[in-house]
Amino acid sequence: MKNHQQRYLEINGEQVAVTEEIYLAYMRFEWKEQKRIEREGRCRDENGNRCMEDCRRCREYRDGRPVSLDKLDEDGFVITDPIDAQKYIEDKLLFEAIYDAIDALESKNRHIISLFYAGLTEREIAAQVGLSQKGVNKRKNRIFEQLREKLENFR
Repeated sequence: MKNHQQRYLEINGEQVAVTEEIYLAYMRFEWKEQKRIEREGRCRDENGNRCMEDCRRCREYRDGRPVSLDKLDEDGFVITDPIDAQKYIEDKLLFEAIYDAIDALESKNRHIISLFYAGLTEREIAAQVGLSQKGVNKRKNRIFEQLREKLENFR
């Protein structure tokens, strides 16, 4: 049985409780960067294998020396588009808040919103749910106001 420990991340100077999935997604980037820094100092032997000796004692130690992009490519380091992990976490938390707010709506209201986001017009929605077009419009506006109020505290 897994130990479900509460995880926290520091976002904008605050400790925010997050799920294990979010914590691991965020920390994966941190751990990857730590490993990259660790590997950066490691040299390769004549066969191209990474040295596993204590780098501080090695005459080839590269700590602090600039490394060219060509050398990174030779070493097999792939440069990808950077990902802003903090922005990813904030977006993930916002999506969770949106899903929770929608989940808290009455069943009929959730159905109306789902039809609205499916691209149906108010008139088409009205025909499906048994309301007038004006009734759907009023209900839709009330629903969006409820969602705004619930998400207002998120920012």
